Amino acid sequence: MAKTNEYIGEAYNALLELSADEKRRLEYEAREKALKDYNSQMESAFKRGEEQGERRGEERGEKRGEIRGIEKTREVFRLHGQGKQPEEIAGLCGMTENEVEWVLFGDRQNTRRTGL
Repeated sequence: MAKTNEYIGEAYNALLELSADEKRRLEYEAREKALKDYNSQMESAFKRGEEQGERRGEERGEKRGEIRGIEKTREVFRLHGQGKQPEEIAGLCGMTENEVEWVLFGDRQNTRRTGL
């Protein structure tokens, strides 16, 4: 009977050890899952923020481009109103002569050149 109690005690101790190991393993897996979830959420939030920042940057860039385009267009018309030729306006505005003519004449540019 003593041996039986000894075996039962050893089995019980082994069971406690396995249970503790299983508990530690489950705790470890839970921590790993929590870390993976956190990292995934952070990466997702970063991507959303990056996309939002790109959209805002594009919108601001487009708006600034529109403003600069309007300012250049006004300058082209102002200089043209002073009697300056497209070639001279192009040099003053940092544009090509074709760009100046497009601003001044648009689709009528071909009509102007051909005299129609």
